[in-house]
Amino acid sequence: MFYKQRHTARRVRERLAEEHGFVCGRTTIQEYLREKRGKKKARESLDLVWLSGYAQADFGEADCFIAGEQIRMHYLVLTFPHSNIGYCQLYFGESAECVCQGLKDIFTFIGGVPLVIVFDNGTGIGRKLKDTVYETELFKRFRMHYRFEARFTNTAAGWEKGSAERKVALLRTELMVPAPAFTDIVAYNEKLLARCSFQLTELHYAKGCRQGDLFGTDIDALSALPAKEFNAVRYEYLTADGYGHVTVDVHHLYSASPDMARRELAVGIGAHTIDIIDTTGEIIASHRRVFGKKRTESVDPVTQIRLLARRPGGWKNTRLRAEMPPGIVEHLDSLEKDALRRDLATLYESCERSGYEATMRALEILSEEHERFPDFFSVSVLAARIFDMGLEIEPVSGADLSCYDAFMAGGDV
Repeated sequence: MFYKQRHTARRVRERLAEEHGFVCGRTTIQEYLREKRGKKKARESLDLVWLSGYAQADFGEADCFIAGEQIRMHYLVLTFPHSNIGYCQLYFGESAECVCQGLKDIFTFIGGVPLVIVFDNGTGIGRKLKDTVYETELFKRFRMHYRFEARFTNTAAGWEKGSAERKVALLRTELMVPAPAFTDIVAYNEKLLARCSFQLTELHYAKGCRQGDLFGTDIDALSALPAKEFNAVRYEYLTADGYGHVTVDVHHLYSASPDMARRELAVGIGAHTIDIIDTTGEIIASHRRVFGKKRTESVDPVTQIRLLARRPGGWKNTRLRAEMPPGIVEHLDSLEKDALRRDLATLYESCERSGYEATMRALEILSEEHERFPDFFSVSVLAARIFDMGLEIEPVSGADLSCYDAFMAGGDV
């Protein structure tokens, strides 16, 4: 059983229809589940009234499969108590960067900014101590940019944002059962926002009308989006170690470039990525951000290939060699120094143009199609096609140049 990812009556009914072709009423499922689970003791609740345009935010946890690996994820929920509509976004952690990025994407999706947002006292954006609120610098800039009021609940006072607490549980069971599986978290988050629209057709639990109609009054009460987009990134100046690595959040090492050793570098820390920037403002390396207290090390293969092209003698001892496809390693191992420098330089140019993954994919495809190892210039062309269009789109045929061949051969045109 995945962490708290249990089936609701709606999800059971949907899966029965999708996977087994069994169609029945929702009430039938609800009565069956009630009997199986047993009745729970009702809790006392205050009957609170929330104005249109007011929102609550909280985090939940759910297990997901990313590239086949099971990972405990965190999802930010923004809910509007007036209409009982909520939206969520998945992240690897609960940092201020994740909160700001998630809220920014939700604001953009719904087309406006809530007037007031109530936050849990334990989120990564700040906390309330007695009557004083301490916000992180990034969140303070974010709040001022979008011009909304932030309120924090008291410690261990979940009832102060009960709508968010309930919505966290609902969206987990409605949207994350079975456990989601994906490779690109940014693309998945875009789809996740659209999937939250199932709530619009539901009847409000107390008001007897569609939640979508009530949400219309929430939308009307929102503030307009600012003209300029906010960059939800925190910047720090960090000094690289002797290998050209910088340490972020105490436990996580990210490679810049070996020739940047001992230099001070700007590091852009976002919800999903870590960008390492030189003094000219150019991004040297970009990494997927890692969360948690376990020590990790992320090496950018492109910067390593760039250095190897200048110093090919280190090829057989580089860590990158163990991570590359066996066919590529075997080919590069067989080359003399000058030929190795040439192929590594071409490989680096392809990675700079089309990215490391597209270049490795092109090498894999061409190696399977030809008995001999493909030349790196062919690899660069195929990698550019993969990066720009993908393999699903057939290349467009160009103009007929046969007349030029005839002309060069001395024939009539």
